[in-house]
Amino acid sequence: MSSSTGENPSPSTPVSNTDPGNSSPHSSTESLWGEPMEDFIKELTCILCVELFREPMILPCSHNFCKVCIENLCLRKGVIVCPECQGRFPDKSYMENTVLQRMVEKLQACHVMSTQQRCTEHNEPVTLYWKPEGTLACFSCREAQKPEDQSTQFLLIPDAVQIYTEKLISRRIQLRSILLKLEILKNAQEEKISNHKENKLQLQYHISMEFLKLHQFLHGKEKMLIKQLKEESDILLQEMEANLNLLQDKSQNTKDILGHIQSRLYQQNSASFLKEIQIFVDRVNKKTEQSSQNELVSGSLSMGHFKGPVQYLVWKEMKSILSPDISFLTLDPATAHPNLVLSEDLTCVSHGDSKQLLPDSPERFDCSVSILGSEGFTSGKHYWEVEVENKTKWTLGVVKEGISRKGSYPMSSKAGHWLIKLRRKSEFKALDVPPRCLTMSSPLCRVGVYLDYEGGQVSFYDASKLIHIYSFVDTFAEKLYPYFCPCLNDSGENGDPLRIVTYNM
Repeated sequence: MSSSTGENPSPSTPVSNTDPGNSSPHSSTESLWGEPMEDFIKELTCILCVELFREPMILPCSHNFCKVCIENLCLRKGVIVCPECQGRFPDKSYMENTVLQRMVEKLQACHVMSTQQRCTEHNEPVTLYWKPEGTLACFSCREAQKPEDQSTQFLLIPDAVQIYTEKLISRRIQLRSILLKLEILKNAQEEKISNHKENKLQLQYHISMEFLKLHQFLHGKEKMLIKQLKEESDILLQEMEANLNLLQDKSQNTKDILGHIQSRLYQQNSASFLKEIQIFVDRVNKKTEQSSQNELVSGSLSMGHFKGPVQYLVWKEMKSILSPDISFLTLDPATAHPNLVLSEDLTCVSHGDSKQLLPDSPERFDCSVSILGSEGFTSGKHYWEVEVENKTKWTLGVVKEGISRKGSYPMSSKAGHWLIKLRRKSEFKALDVPPRCLTMSSPLCRVGVYLDYEGGQVSFYDASKLIHIYSFVDTFAEKLYPYFCPCLNDSGENGDPLRIVTYNM
């Protein structure tokens, strides 16, 4: 929407005449960005394209924008939303601001050059720019310097104007690129916030529905969990909104810098253009660097903490009044590795030194010392617990029916294994992509496994302390089975079995 391509400077703005008696190669005390002319130019600048108004249009809210800018805004949103006050108006509810157009035309037609300045020290016309001092100078000022400095420290005013004009134009192009990236980040952050709020509402609804199934005296627990959700959500939301505000501030600051550069470029054909030009460029460079450092803040709420077996976790505290739907699991001997030893009730499995003579069926594991549950799941929510106390290594979780059961193969969630594992007593990992290292405050005694088929969730818990360990979020398309691997017994060091916990209610 910009009226300039960034290759050529815009027309110079009117510049007030300078009193020769006050002009000096060594004096410049006016505010860099506080001149009345700059304020006047800013009032005639569109905040969308940061250029002088082109065919200015006024909205019902009295704010003005270029015709092209406001039409492009309408094409994107269908209705007019004022970028300044956020007021909403029907399409085409704007009209031409002829008064403002005439003011812009008069400003563009004004090419008032400052009167010839003279050097106060030598009373000669100032025709040079003294680079080290950043001031105007005459030929006598140059002659007073060392011969080797005369050619390097002084530039003819037109040459100096051209050099600094090119610097500002280059910086303007860079700033416009930064502004575009800031706008993209800002829109992405707004989308993240919207998704975050929607996710929070969905989790809150889930918690509320679970607690509706409980008796009235359990409402205190429901309120406590919702409070935790709100606190975690508010912290994350505050971080994202704070970053959005930062991006908005940087975006506005970048627009302001562009406005200042534009104002300065209107003075490019006058000697006053060079007044404190290096200070101005240094400040622009600093502001540009500050505007370039940005990032997108993202995050998600804990699915495992707020969307798990809520009723069962509450039952651990109030089991005398609950009737939880705990999945009753047994092990499937047809899938067991020949070295595995099963209990009579098919709820315990351990590794034995002797390999049993068993049929090598397609269902049986022949390399990994593993076994599946006897029942698979294609729908619903399920929860079970497994005792792992005194074991130095094990693997637990859920796998899809079609996994390879022959030979050695890598296990990951991408291949249909939603598992956690313990190795060497303390190396705890989730077999995600990539694998995630987990931490434990103390050795696990009992692991809870939660499966929500339609919700695409597999979560793990320290069932003894009611603490969430890890959650996988995926899409399930085939039957899923509980998976158990007690690992090698290591000469008795890891000889204890994995035991499925059963409850008699």
